Parts: sequence; structure tokens; C-alpha cells
Amino acid sequence: MQADDEASLLVERDGAIVILTLNRPQARNAIDTVLTDKLCVALREANDDPAVRVVVLTGAGKVFCSGADIKELARMAQTDEKRLLDASNSRLALFALIRNLSKPVLASVNGMAMGGGCGLAMSCDLVIASDAAEFAYPEVKRGLVPGTVIVNLIRLVGQRQAMDLVLSGRTIGAVEALQFGLLNKVVPHAQLREQTLAYARTFAANDMNALGVAKSLFYEVCELDYERALERSRDVNLATRPEGV
Repeated sequence: MQADDEASLLVERDGAIVILTLNRPQARNAIDTVLTDKLCVALREANDDPAVRVVVLTGAGKVFCSGADIKELARMAQTDEKRLLDASNSRLALFALIRNLSKPVLASVNGMAMGGGCGLAMSCDLVIASDAAEFAYPEVKRGLVPGTVIVNLIRLVGQRQAMDLVLSGRTIGAVEALQFGLLNKVVPHAQLREQTLAYARTFAANDMNALGVAKSLFYEVCELDYERALERSRDVNLATRPEGV
């Protein structure tokens, strides 16, 4: 593990699983430009490493992620509009990278996931959460608009539920988040790491080529009309079918 006190991202290996830990607990694991860049590098390295089968994303301390680093964005807004735009584009690239990774990315939500932090968790392929975790898109309470995070939210829970969360800005607990369809599993807080690794191993045990193609196809057909989705799925089935099957 990279364990120096200045590391805003910790990278740990557990067999075929890479665990990426947001390590800015003093800033509630807010994502600044440095952390964004580190996440992108770590994700690409995991994707290129044939020994890695699953990536886990979690947070240090009591918070998963409080969203974008508002203090950094405020400084940029006052001094350099181009850097502000670049920072926004970097976060978009991070979300897209997670989606396009050939390996499953599992969010292990250890505490509050707020705004862009909730969006980060929801950009992952699968989400397991502590029963102490909370989720919110509180931007409207601050006079802001939860822009990019809406994209995944609508696709996950549908328009009615997404509108509720976006316009109210309210905080929901893990059980309600599971009912909404934001999560795959809720586990006791003390068992989160153990249960996360056990969950990750269920995917790591599968054929990696099939896993990567299935993930890619899953997201592709979500964006297609029904008949085209069936045709595309048929084509992938035929192209990946083992000989003799």
C-alpha cells in the first residue's frame, strides 16, 4: 500500500482485487484535481494489469466522498476560468473512464456520499454500502444545480425517483437507497470491508473476457431502442460463443 501521509489516494492489492481509497478525510474526501488525476491513472493501470480482475473504490474515515472540492473550485472561479473548465472536464473523464473500464468497478460506500461523491459512487458498475451510509444530492440547497450526476441517476432509478432526490436535496439512508435502486447490497458497517471483498471475488472468479464484453454490452444496449438492442446482443453472443457450443 502507498501509505505516505500526503497520499490523497491509497492503492492496495488483495489478490486479483485493487482497492482504491480516497484519502482526504480532513476534507471529507472531496475530489480535487490532483485526486481526480490520481484516480484516472490508477484506474488505467488496473485496466492494463492482467492480474487485476475487479476494482474497488472506497473512502478513508467516516465519509465516502463529499463531492467536488468546493474551495478549490472557488479559487479557480476567481483566478482562472480555463482551469475551472478543465477541472470539470477531468471529472467527466473520470466518470466515463469508470464506465468504459473493461473490468467491474465496485463502490464500497463507507459513509456519506454527497453530491458529486454520490455521483462518483453511482458511476461505478456495482455499489455495496454500509448500513450507516447516507446519500444526497444537496446542490439545490446551496443554489447549485446537480448537473453531471443527473445523467447516471436517471438511468439508475428513473425520472420520478431522480426528480425527488434532485429537487428536494434530501438525505436518504442506505435502506431507502437500496429500495430506490441506487445500491446492490447493504451490509453491517463493521463488516463492510469483509463483505466488499467477498462480493468482489464473486466477479473476479469469472472469465475476464466474457466479463468485459458483458459489461460493455450492458451499457451499450441501455442506450439502444429495444429491437436494435436485441440485434446487437445477438451479434455479440454469436461473436463470443466458444467453439462447439
